[in-house]
Amino acid sequence: MTSRGLKASSEGIKAAKTALTDKTLSQQKLATALGITRQPVSKFFAGEPVSRSCFVQICRQLGLSWQQVASLHEDWVSKGTLQLQPNNFDFNTLVQELRQKCQDKIQDQCNTLQMLDIARAIPLDEIYTHVSVLEEITSQQWREISDLLQDSPLESNFYQLGQSNHRKTLPGLEAGLRYSKLMVLGKSGSGKTTFLQHLAIACNQGKFQPHHVPVFIRLKEFAEDAQYEQEFNIEKYISQVFYSCGIDEETALTVLNKGRVLILLDGLDEVPLEHTDNVIREIRKFSQIYYKNKFVISCRIAAHKYRFPGFNEVELADFNAQQIEIFVKNWFVAVANQSISKAEATSSLFIQHLNLPENQRIRELARVPLLLHLICLLFQVKGQLPPNPAKLYEQVMNTLLVRWDEIRGIKRDGFYANLSLNSKKKLLAQIAAVTFIAGDYFFEQEKLQKLIAEHLPTIANLALDKSQMYLDHKSVLEGLLFQDGLLVERARGIYSFSNLGLLEYLTARNLVEKYQDTDLTSLIYHITEERWYNVFLLTLNMLSSVDETIKLMKNQVDTLVVNDHKIRQYLIWLNQKTNSTSIKNNTAAVRAFYFIYGYTFGITANYRIQWNFIENLAFNPEMALDELLFSILNCVHELKLAEENHLNIIHDFNHAHALSLTLDEAIDLVGDAEFKQELQKLKKQLPCTESNSEKFYFWWQKNSIFWEQAVRRNFIKYRNIGYDWDLNNQEIKLLQAYFNANKLITDCLERSVSINQELKQQIEDELFLAIADTKT
Repeated sequence: MTSRGLKASSEGIKAAKTALTDKTLSQQKLATALGITRQPVSKFFAGEPVSRSCFVQICRQLGLSWQQVASLHEDWVSKGTLQLQPNNFDFNTLVQELRQKCQDKIQDQCNTLQMLDIARAIPLDEIYTHVSVLEEITSQQWREISDLLQDSPLESNFYQLGQSNHRKTLPGLEAGLRYSKLMVLGKSGSGKTTFLQHLAIACNQGKFQPHHVPVFIRLKEFAEDAQYEQEFNIEKYISQVFYSCGIDEETALTVLNKGRVLILLDGLDEVPLEHTDNVIREIRKFSQIYYKNKFVISCRIAAHKYRFPGFNEVELADFNAQQIEIFVKNWFVAVANQSISKAEATSSLFIQHLNLPENQRIRELARVPLLLHLICLLFQVKGQLPPNPAKLYEQVMNTLLVRWDEIRGIKRDGFYANLSLNSKKKLLAQIAAVTFIAGDYFFEQEKLQKLIAEHLPTIANLALDKSQMYLDHKSVLEGLLFQDGLLVERARGIYSFSNLGLLEYLTARNLVEKYQDTDLTSLIYHITEERWYNVFLLTLNMLSSVDETIKLMKNQVDTLVVNDHKIRQYLIWLNQKTNSTSIKNNTAAVRAFYFIYGYTFGITANYRIQWNFIENLAFNPEMALDELLFSILNCVHELKLAEENHLNIIHDFNHAHALSLTLDEAIDLVGDAEFKQELQKLKKQLPCTESNSEKFYFWWQKNSIFWEQAVRRNFIKYRNIGYDWDLNNQEIKLLQAYFNANKLITDCLERSVSINQELKQQIEDELFLAIADTKT
């Protein structure tokens, strides 16, 4: 074979041409550098045989392994290797032996996690939660802002915006088996490194890719070592890893050539900017030469720019409810050191708190593993989730902006990386406030650039020439989009804050910083807008004193209905009805109760069961009876709607049956003998609702108007409820806005720790009152 020389394989020629381009050489320049004629170089690239010495020289000059470029049979590598591998050699046995030798190395690298604010290493298998991936990358969708807004209700599903309903997840392990070359993308703290560590351990144990030897490489460390040695060479690096496990270089090259290595390259985004091109070039070249092996590369999704040929890209999906529950249960065992039984109880309580309606924003944060860990830490100390999560959001900001990189020893490049933490927060708060106030939950990159240009000079106290300012703006834009994970790309060129709660918190933070020496009049104008609810709560929670702001809020609410005669009459009745009850020590809550039920069809029913302010009322027979009477009116209303909309008889009959049952309950509860007798008469007039639906239907069509009038007359006479307030749509909307604003004040009073207690009691006593009543 030596006499015939060596020739390059087709794959080897491709690799050589790539290396020639990377080194900015031509074939003539290569020949000149080697001190040989052009002819052997031309033959080399044509796949023709050249002398062994020339072949080796060309490969070395190109930074390639001559053995990999040569077109030889698979049993070629060297005499020593041939002796190692006779024809009947079982290669699977060799892989098992090599994996056994690498076992301690992989265990040392991958079997533990260093978790934020936890002093000890946590065993991976005790905390790991299986992840899923999306095969459609969110940021690669070609969609408009209008498309994103149509996907789902903004307030309830902000984290899902931009995710089409048909996008299905795939178990992470299945993706690793399905694709031989895999690029795993994910947000900051989404679990990319943990996933690759899990793959390495699973391979080491023969549970994943059992016929491969795992090699785990942190690309940041590879780049640092390569800089020191002045050589970016993954082949050499892997050989050194194997050598540290007692595996010689020839055997290492053998398993690489056979494609029996699972190569896990973690943290492409963590490579210093100055070395990124070298590392990308080396990965591309290495993966093309050793194409038979399995590859998995991880990278933060926002920092992912270069696409490696032949690699399939997937995105780590956010945790779903089941994954959150599994992680939390594991966390309280592995991190909090609780017994399994206690951890199950604690995690169950945690999930109950997390699923409360008021914790919806925290529930969105919990979909990211890193942030779920922070929430667990808080719950471990407090035994509950924060009613006003401003401090939690502050911890999230600190973690994503600084601490998460610090604990992993990652130093980012550019002007943005050198901005102070406070400057970054101010800039983000300014962007959040401008976009939130305008209702622009999504914005294009051009708008983001404009906001940076407008606010960065003031925030960072800059005085730069235009060229330098352009470079700094560009660095800040790249930092915001690629480093911190607070802004995410929802579709190509369209961005938003990663979490609605963070957007609201940053907006509140901006208001507090901007108006700390003045009043918050600009905030007060939004008191009737539901989307501002959390901003109000967060703002008041961050103020050192809320007295003046609460007064402004109360004054604004009082003026809402001052010019509407019908609603003022309704509020006057509300106060009279409240004063007629036997409850005298919590009149504001009683007024809220009758406000909700008094105009049965104007206020959402959710408030009746979800508002602690009302739930805290002690059981009272009068109010229990009135609640049943209001429910009767509600059934009547539903029957009328069904008739107007021509719904089927069965639909009518369901409401009729509910009406009959509720009437029976009210009759049992009423104490006034005369009123009880009147209710019994009304009940007897109703046809039986147990069987004949058509009979009831025809009776209702003929008699409902007169029957309802009789019901209302009796309710008004005996309980002073049941008035038909005859509000039009505009008045109903105003009544709803008035209720929401009063509820907001109530929630602010309940959750604020910095309010004067006398003022708190005074405002609470005047809730849901007409202005005339507040002055009596």
